[in-house]
Amino acid sequence: MREKVICLVSGGIDSPVACALVAQKFDVIPLYFCTHPYTSKEAFTLTINTLGKLKKVTGFKKAIICPWSKILDAITHRLKHREYTCLICRRFMLLAAELVCEREEGSGIVTGESLGQKASQTLDNLAAISRGIGTPILRPLLGFDKLEIERLSKKLGLWQAHHAGGCSAPPKRSRTRAKASEIDELLGQLDVAGLLEKCVNGLVEVRTFMNPEALLKKFKSV
Repeated sequence: MREKVICLVSGGIDSPVACALVAQKFDVIPLYFCTHPYTSKEAFTLTINTLGKLKKVTGFKKAIICPWSKILDAITHRLKHREYTCLICRRFMLLAAELVCEREEGSGIVTGESLGQKASQTLDNLAAISRGIGTPILRPLLGFDKLEIERLSKKLGLWQAHHAGGCSAPPKRSRTRAKASEIDELLGQLDVAGLLEKCVNGLVEVRTFMNPEALLKKFKSV
């Protein structure tokens, strides 16, 4: 029996490719953090379409969608240091993924991070957001460049002409060399346990991806 891993998947290019690659060795459960209304309904639809493609490629039995707007509300409304927004969000995602991993009896967390591709994906920032996560984090695309990932996406049958994106939460300038202690201090200003509990209690398991509009209505936060 193969081990299970939780794959953080969005409607972008990278994370579905990472999930498809690890599916060659593990049973995968995609985990999508729904950031609507910080992203558009169109972005949600594109992500659901991506999950449908990914199911055909990997054969996963279910995906999990996590309502994420309340987390972003807390980060953007309560913290003054906006340059840390994406990093705090990423640490929160890893903490939530760890809880899902425990619930699903998984062995690891998979991300689509590629070194240096975004401000949050510098080596310093990856170390900072990963601090305190006891579950192994697999980053199969870490050393890939964008063109290599795009070629893999097309080869795997995951490519779409349009990809989800456009979150309104990130600041104009992001911290590129954060320290884990800085992230810890900022998290200390938030009710991390309470926010995560509400988030995990709102998880929705999805097995079909034909009706994104109806699926979006399941989230009380939108």
